[in-house]
Amino acid sequence: MLRPLRLALGLLTVFPLAPRESSPEDFRRSTLFFPVAGYALGLPLSLLALLPLPEGFLATLLLLSLLGLTGFLHLDGLLDAADALLGSRARTERLRILKDPHLGPFAFGVGGLYLLLLWQALALAHEPLFLLLLPGFARFAILPFLNRYPLLHPGMAGLIRGGPVWGAFLLALPFPLLYPWPTLWTVLAAYLVARFAVARLGGINGDVLGAMIALGELGGLVGYVLWKNLGG
Repeated sequence: MLRPLRLALGLLTVFPLAPRESSPEDFRRSTLFFPVAGYALGLPLSLLALLPLPEGFLATLLLLSLLGLTGFLHLDGLLDAADALLGSRARTERLRILKDPHLGPFAFGVGGLYLLLLWQALALAHEPLFLLLLPGFARFAILPFLNRYPLLHPGMAGLIRGGPVWGAFLLALPFPLLYPWPTLWTVLAAYLVARFAVARLGGINGDVLGAMIALGELGGLVGYVLWKNLGG
């Protein structure tokens, strides 16, 4: 089980722990540990949240930590997906744009709005336990949709498709038990991105999965802020 765990950490974080050689079965089994990889990202966030810092400065540190420890992987997926999914184009043109490494206007607009909302949400939602658990659940939340919806092409999404979902759910279970309202928002955000991609592109790929994680985390943060403000 150590090899799939190292692979999950190598896929989802900047920690250089991925084995040099991995079989297709190792990739599928690595999804069991996606929540653990998320907790590895959440631990520095929870420790930072304990520091007696001004909210704005703390939110900046939290944002930089969350994005930096992923190698900006999910943000990159969000930007690529934004260009392909938005605007009025034929499906073939959308698929071509998805493969284009250059960023278009939708990527800059969505990216700027995402970073602004993420910073503001982190300024309001800095409970250490919540920040520890949210990244783990957000990385679990993509798995049911990854296994359900068609893929645009094999690639990395194809390698991890079909992995254990229920085992990953058990590892991610503390979050929905403690934070039911943010859980709903996290799952809803991931679902809407997946459905939108299927409707516009015909399926999902690694970029779409990155967008699902990025917006799932943002959805969970927004859900937490609303939950607390509504007296949850």
